[in-house]
Amino acid sequence: MYRIATLSLILLFQTFLISVFSQVPVNEKLMVRISKEIWLGGTVHSSGFALNYGTSKFKTYKKKSLINVDLVSINHDKEYKIFGSFDENAKKFIFGKLNSLYTVRLGFGNRKILYEKLRENGLQITMNYTVGPSLGLVKPVFLEVFKYDFSGRIAGIATERYDPELHNFYNIYGRASWAAGLMETKINPGMFFKLGLDFDYSSNREIINSLEVGVCLDVFSKPIILMVENNNYRFYPSVYINCSIGNKFY
Repeated sequence: MYRIATLSLILLFQTFLISVFSQVPVNEKLMVRISKEIWLGGTVHSSGFALNYGTSKFKTYKKKSLINVDLVSINHDKEYKIFGSFDENAKKFIFGKLNSLYTVRLGFGNRKILYEKLRENGLQITMNYTVGPSLGLVKPVFLEVFKYDFSGRIAGIATERYDPELHNFYNIYGRASWAAGLMETKINPGMFFKLGLDFDYSSNREIINSLEVGVCLDVFSKPIILMVENNNYRFYPSVYINCSIGNKFY
């Protein structure tokens, strides 16, 4: 008798669960099953460009934990490319630029669904916010410069680290290879804060096609010298647009 009563209660409880779950909209059932997202993205921001990788895991139905990695180029607001030589094969360079700045960010944060996708071709709006450590990579600028003989004629072209005391518009041929100076890169640690709105317009619930707009602040432990005779900063605010593609997993 006890076993029959217990079995009856279990069957009744299962029937109740099935009844409750059947009242949940089909779209919501599909979303509950998704547990993880992975994506790659490309960013244009007010001081340069970036590539990024991100992953998120659902904590609740509308909130996800977020981890992302960004590789970012950051330019000075006074940069302007010019030709140093009339040779059409010469590469443009930025006169007065001493160093190039790149930063690697490791961010931790959350994704919160503000507006859920209600139909297959709908739009989902998510708020993303991350904070974390970063490594500023400060690489010296190298240029190709003319070398002259004793008679004042051009004897050749050499690759040298830019020195405003030695190099000017008249003896600079153009920009050197990007790899020049790579081994002289210095590290300036820091941190960053990022906040954005993500608009996922994918027609497939298992695919991510999104556009994110937002703001970011990079802060470094000490000022970074990028240009000659210009303000050099520790703080680099920016606005950005990011396009991402990725997958959702059950």
